[in-house]
Amino acid sequence: MFQRVFLKSLAGAALGLGVYMNLRSGDVLGAAGEKQRGKFGLWTRSKNCEKPSHPERLFLCTGNANRPLAEDIAKHLGTTIGNTLVSRFPDGETKVQIQDYVRGKSVYIIQSTCPPVNENLMELLLLVSAARRASAKQVTAVIPYYGYARQDRKMISRVPISAADVAKLLETLGVDRVIAMDLHCGQIQGFFSPRVPVCNLDGSAVLLDYVINNTKLFTNPNKIVVVSPDAGGVGRARRFQERLIARGFTGAELAMIIKQRKAASQIERMDLVGHVEGKDCLVIDDMVDTAVSVGGMGRARYVRRRRSLRRMARRRFLSSPVTGCSPKMRIKR
Repeated sequence: MFQRVFLKSLAGAALGLGVYMNLRSGDVLGAAGEKQRGKFGLWTRSKNCEKPSHPERLFLCTGNANRPLAEDIAKHLGTTIGNTLVSRFPDGETKVQIQDYVRGKSVYIIQSTCPPVNENLMELLLLVSAARRASAKQVTAVIPYYGYARQDRKMISRVPISAADVAKLLETLGVDRVIAMDLHCGQIQGFFSPRVPVCNLDGSAVLLDYVINNTKLFTNPNKIVVVSPDAGGVGRARRFQERLIARGFTGAELAMIIKQRKAASQIERMDLVGHVEGKDCLVIDDMVDTAVSVGGMGRARYVRRRRSLRRMARRRFLSSPVTGCSPKMRIKR
């Protein structure tokens, strides 16, 4: 249920963003969505969301990563997914063909790079190339999960910055703009040149509504600690804490875990910054892959004194069996 609501939110946010990114040069929207100057482009604002005023100039397509999400976005827009063939050759190569006429249209490619990452990334790249070679007016890549995002800097010698390399591939193939959601780190937006604007949608609004509508999950709503699982997520956790305070959870506090890793999925040591004793801990993260971090937090002696521990993440992969968690850790959800 929660996962479905989250996908619906992304659908609404993605189509809403199209309003602001598809306006012609000089067009500005006020707070109420009214046109202030210039001519309005592809979109008009309705009561709850934006609708295409010229659907014949809009083309949505998707690969095999998450077709239900693409269909949700199309449903919100009052349109359908275009005919696109994405298949495999006998030797495993990806075959892509856009089967509809897209010349002069604004093409939105809705394709996450979730597991299997390499296959879905290749589909995205080839779809961008196919749209560009078919003389599309604009090509926008809607990427709910940006693969290789965790490889955003050189921690050791002789390794690539893979997040930047993916950005370079997309830009070289001709993408005009990118819509992502909860990038693992904000600096990924800087890996694209100014010619390719990037919009990083924030999904915390869905998590916030979930917390507010389920206060019974907490023994005392005024004794909540928002915990960042690492130093890089402090900004994400701080924004969530500020929004909780603005919605009436005036006692919400902030804490942070500092991790030292042996390898990508092996944690050597965890240190806590903040006070959690006797309080409900709410861990805010952008993804759960192997759940090693939350398992380590559950075992850590300084976190055991907390009243409860819950982890909220925008994405879950569980790419390997979760062996780091046990009932003794009192991880409630």
